[in-house]
Amino acid sequence: MSNQTKFILLSLVLFTVAGCSVSRAVNKTLSPPADTKWVNIEVKNPSQYTKPFPLEVRYISYECMKKRISGFDGSVVTEPSYNVIGIPMTQRSGDVWEAKVAMTGGGACKWTLSAVNVGIEYVDATHLGKDLIPGSAVGATVAFDADASRNGQFEIISGNKFNYAPKYYPVLERWSAQKNSTKADKLNLFGKNSSFFDVRMIVKDNDVWVNYNPTIEENKKVEMIFPYEKKKGAVFTYVYPNGEKVSSREIKPDFKKLDEMKIN
Repeated sequence: MSNQTKFILLSLVLFTVAGCSVSRAVNKTLSPPADTKWVNIEVKNPSQYTKPFPLEVRYISYECMKKRISGFDGSVVTEPSYNVIGIPMTQRSGDVWEAKVAMTGGGACKWTLSAVNVGIEYVDATHLGKDLIPGSAVGATVAFDADASRNGQFEIISGNKFNYAPKYYPVLERWSAQKNSTKADKLNLFGKNSSFFDVRMIVKDNDVWVNYNPTIEENKKVEMIFPYEKKKGAVFTYVYPNGEKVSSREIKPDFKKLDEMKIN
């Protein structure tokens, strides 16, 4: 997956931006107990040109607290430790992929599951344009505690099942249209929600099922043309599949407009 994922950004915020660590490294070894509950994740891959990326799993420990020096006032701050790992998905049959995540990570630090990132990304883009390269991924962030969902923007789901079936459209980022650009044109996906839909699952003592079943309508691709020059007041130009051109400051096309558009 792209190196601009939420978990990597979160790690940067937690470990580098606010200050430097004054604690010894924590033991990140996982050892799920026999009675742990599991998060069972299933992804239906929507295209031969996409693939589910390895799950990005974050565990949290209140047993092995970390101390760091605040970059604001020099005070010592005590906070939980985090353990971010990747879990590959296994192709079960056809376009169905699956993986399991232990809710109790165990180990010396008594790790518990905080959040999981699940989604898909393009692995080949040239079928929609010469020299196009795959862009960023899309999917869902599923939080299991208050720490992971502390920005307050997460949709709450009560129960042990989360079924997510978003519709995506391709958008071609035409970086080559910009003056002196050295960036390659990219193929991204966008949907009604942000790139990653944020949900918080409130579950009791049960196993959990997460089903991600996205669809992609490649017959409705949009071109995003960047301003020729970077200057004040510059806007993007979106070219919709019906030929309509729209100037906008928005960083993604109009989903509703595209969704309702009739293509002959």
